[in-house]
Amino acid sequence: METNTLFTGVEHIGIKALEMERAIQFYLEVLGFKFLHRIKPGEVELAFLELGGTIIELVEVVDGRQFEDGVVNHLAIRVPDIIKAIEHLRDHQVELTTSEPMSLGEGRYNFFFRGPSGEKLELYQA
Repeated sequence: METNTLFTGVEHIGIKALEMERAIQFYLEVLGFKFLHRIKPGEVELAFLELGGTIIELVEVVDGRQFEDGVVNHLAIRVPDIIKAIEHLRDHQVELTTSEPMSLGEGRYNFFFRGPSGEKLELYQA
C-alpha cells in the first residue's frame, strides 16, 4: 500500500490553552493569526486559527488535565480515506488510542494513535 496516497499533509497542530480567550487573543493580536472557527464536539472547546497556511487548534484545558500529552498536544495528519489509513496503522502494529473514527459532523472524522515515543497523533478526514 502506497503511504503517499494515505497521508496527504499536516492538517493542524493542537496546542493546549489554559485560558481559551487569552490564548485566542494572543495568537490573533500578538502573532497575527486569522480566526477560522470554534467548535465543541465533546467536553472541550476547540478554536482553529491560521497563519501562512498552517492551522493550529487551541484545545481547552478542563478538569486539571493540563499537560498529560504535553503543551503541544498533538499533530493532525490529513487523510483522504481514514478507514484505509487506520488499516495501514494496524498493519504496522501502531498503538491505537481509540477503536473507531469519531464523527465531528459535516463529513469530518478523526482518529487518535501514538508515535514511537508516545507522542499523540491524529488522523483527520474532511
